[in-house]
Amino acid sequence: MDIAAARSIALKDFDGDEYDHFGKAAYRIKPKKVGGKPGRTFMTLWIEEGFAVLMLDLEQQTALIAHHPGPFEPHPSKLGQKGATIAHLGRLSEKVFRAALELAYAKAMA
Repeated sequence: MDIAAARSIALKDFDGDEYDHFGKAAYRIKPKKVGGKPGRTFMTLWIEEGFAVLMLDLEQQTALIAHHPGPFEPHPSKLGQKGATIAHLGRLSEKVFRAALELAYAKAMA
């Protein structure tokens, strides 16, 4: 996996709305109607650092790290204590990344 593939998956397969979030490329649920309020963010891409941050809940984060301890880790912030999870893209297969992104997307939709 790489940044370009992660971006493509977020935009094409999850129909994400890309926007700038404090200097990072972020992806959120598109508004339900034109001019409507955008949905929640499900992922940010840290392009220079080579990873994505998935917006999960703590239970999802714990399970993901237990099953894949190498490529995933909590974000070192208060958000990380609530489930924000770093996905080291270079250590992930596309299949595992898609499964993790699906969790983040479903959480954002809830």
